[in-house]
Order: sequence, then C-alpha cells, then structure tokens
Amino acid sequence: MDKRLLSMLLMLLACGIALSLAAHVFAVFPFDIKITHELQEKEGLVFSGSMKYVSALGEPLFQTVLIGFVAAVFAFRRMYIEALFVLATTSSVLLTSVLKILIIRPRPPWYPVDPAGLFGYIDQFSFPSGHVLFFVVFFGFLAYLACIHLAGRLQALVIAGCLVLILTIAPSRIYLGAHWASDVIGSYIIGALWLAILIIAYNVVISRCKAKNNW
Repeated sequence: MDKRLLSMLLMLLACGIALSLAAHVFAVFPFDIKITHELQEKEGLVFSGSMKYVSALGEPLFQTVLIGFVAAVFAFRRMYIEALFVLATTSSVLLTSVLKILIIRPRPPWYPVDPAGLFGYIDQFSFPSGHVLFFVVFFGFLAYLACIHLAGRLQALVIAGCLVLILTIAPSRIYLGAHWASDVIGSYIIGALWLAILIIAYNVVISRCKAKNNW
C-alpha cells in the first residue's frame, strides 16, 4: 500500500477514535450549541424545504431504494462487481448502529425519540449521524465509480450531484435538530475512512479479476 494512503487512513482512524471518545464523555460541546442556534435561526421556505428534502433521502426507505436502484443499473450493464460493492455500502448502516451503541451519546434534547424496540433503542443515540455516514459512503462511492466509468458532462453531473448531497446532509441534520455539529463532523471522518476501505477493496477485487482473466 502507498505510504501516503496508509498515512491518510491512520490519520482518519486516529481522528475518528479521538472524536468518538470525546463524544462518549461529553454530551455536547460549546461550539455544538452555537452552530445549532446559527443554523436554526436561518429563515426562508427554500432553505427549510431543501434541508428537509435532503434529510429525507437518508431515511431507511430511501436508502434501500437508492442502493437497490443503482445496484440494479450496474447489474443490468453486467458490471457485477460494481453492483456488489454498491450493495456493500449498506455496511455503513451496521457500522453506525454499532458505534451508536458503543458511544451512547444522547440526541439533542428537542429531538423526539421512542426507545421502544431495537431500532428505537439505537435511534435514541446521536453519535455518529447515520444519514451523514450513509451519504459519505454511498454517494462517495458512486462519485468514485463515475470518475472511472463515465466521461464528459454525465461524469461531471453525477460527481457534482454526489458532492452537493454529501455537503448538504450535515447542515440539514443540525437544522432539523437531530444531531450536534460534532456528530456530523465525526460522521464525515468515519465515513471517509470506511469509504476509503471500500474503494481499496474494490480495486483489489478488480485487479485480481483482471489478472485471472489475463492468465
């Protein structure tokens, strides 16, 4: 593995662990409250509507539809490895659940939770943000596939769309009162690490398949 890539992965891992431990100890940081107030003071139907729309894309039903649709497109084009790795982005949901249970950071006090059942129990915890982590992993991997499989305007459109969604999901979760700023920052770090691991695994599989076919 390239030393620069390894250094980047280790840095993300260290930052992710440090912020996770801090989130476990502190329910909220001073800058969390300040950022939340600043975002929630913003007015306008366009801003409010866009925040709600982007956040809705991260709900479990839409996650399932997005992953299933994109995987089906790749499978239809006989790009089975790509379809398999698109399905593998669902691992971000499991990762989020495990971290929430380990870190047990409470949601912002104004966020309604119903701890009944397993999903409700997990959903009462705030760190990391499942929406943000999913967006980073799923749309990040989709943007990567666009980089290597598409060209021209379509490539630019797909990558730009993915980046816009990745960048807007965090403020939407804070604006809606579901998470603190430190939750989404941690989700970006952990999501970037998980995305990098998926991309590395994808390239390893592709290389081995090419080598096997050449042999």
